[in-house]
Amino acid sequence: MGYKIGSTAPVNQRPWGLTEPVYAGIFTDTRAETLTAALARPLLHPSLECEVAFRLRRDIDGADPALSAATILDAIAACYIACEIIDNRYDAPGEIGVPTLLADDFFQAGFVLGAAHPAWRTLDFGALEGTIEIDGVLTSGSASDTMDAISAMLWLARKLGINDANLREGEIILTGSFTRPVRVTPLARAVSLTISGFTPLTL
Repeated sequence: MGYKIGSTAPVNQRPWGLTEPVYAGIFTDTRAETLTAALARPLLHPSLECEVAFRLRRDIDGADPALSAATILDAIAACYIACEIIDNRYDAPGEIGVPTLLADDFFQAGFVLGAAHPAWRTLDFGALEGTIEIDGVLTSGSASDTMDAISAMLWLARKLGINDANLREGEIILTGSFTRPVRVTPLARAVSLTISGFTPLTL
């Protein structure tokens, strides 16, 4: 299905002893059509993340020395607002260690794609802002505080290239959250995720 990119903000890397983001797989059986369906799955301590997602129209060779942001842009078929659901399945994840967390896809529990942006090529990805609102409590964030979506894609492609792997046509990439993870409970009545210029993704 594709990949997720996590810890794209330095503030989210430091607690894990990281100096760059991480990536992990996302799979067909973790995709849900709606937030309601995603949150109805068995979850222990779920949180939401608000992200830009891309679907690719062609492969990207991460080992190509000419790889650039323009290469990434040319390979994108569609751009979506997305919600990643992460689930803390551990009493003390900081004691588990990053290698084990990566083997468990770094808390990944599900994702939902919202509406595609019809004019996404006009967006300034470095200036986007995102919010998560749960029952009136708002959490916001800015791409200026993280690795923007195109830079994150370029980072991922190069990382995969080092490991003799490529991004493939049709894959979906979750490019990292605008906000810190926001806890959600089954009792939540109203959830809304927004990114500048996109149709909100709501429960």
